[in-house]
This record gives sequence, structure tokens and C-alpha cells, in this order.
Amino acid sequence: MKPPTVQQPQSPIEIILQNAQNLVAIAQQLFEQDCRQRELEQAILAQQNLNQQLQHRLKAVEVEQDRVNTPCGHKYSVVGFANLQGLEISVKEASTKGRKASTLCRKQGIEIERIHDPRFGKVGLYPESILVEVFKAEQN
Repeated sequence: MKPPTVQQPQSPIEIILQNAQNLVAIAQQLFEQDCRQRELEQAILAQQNLNQQLQHRLKAVEVEQDRVNTPCGHKYSVVGFANLQGLEISVKEASTKGRKASTLCRKQGIEIERIHDPRFGKVGLYPESILVEVFKAEQN
């Protein structure tokens, strides 16, 4: 059997030196942990920015997809469609046709996009096929 080892009593300088080494080791660990925390926060911010960019791009794709998926692929305001057809239209007529186009869209389950118009405030954008139907009905 081995005789038990006896530890030599440490001198005050050795104790101070060991405590200082322990403090340096703890400070190093805290510094490394802080660096990792900062790197993680930067990675999270970068991911959030990327997510925002992707959301904006996805919204743009959805808008374009909706435009393509609508009948005839294009949407117009009543006044814009009338101008495209070379027709003169009064504000009252545009309002009447807009209500008719809205009714047709609701019946067919087509979502009406709303945009800002400097002259009229918010106006609806309707699929070209709906506007063709509304304008033809008025001619008859």
C-alpha cells in the first residue's frame, strides 16, 4: 500500500498566484462567452434581415402571380380601362361601373385590389375580363 500523500502547505504568494490564475481563467471564459453571444446576436440579426428581404420578394412574386392568374392577366381601374379603350367616362359613370365590377368580382370570388388614386382616393382594380363585361353590358 502507498502511504497517503501529504500536501505541502501553500505559501501566501502561491495562494495569491493560484487565485490570480483562477481569475484569469474565469475572465477568459467570460470573454469567450461574450464573444459567442455577440456572434450569435449578429447571426440572428442577419437572419432577420434575410427573412425580411425574402418576405418582400415573396410578396412581389405573389402580386405578380395573382396578376398572371387573373382572367386575361391584367387588372385596371374603371377609368384606366376606359382610357385604354379610348373612351370618355364621367366620374358618375366610373362610379356606377366600379360598383357593377365589384358585384361581378364578388359573385365570382375574385379579390378586388385597392390602390390609391390622387383624384378619387382609393379605387378598385378589376380583371380585364370583368371590365369588358361591364362595359359591354352598358353598350347594349
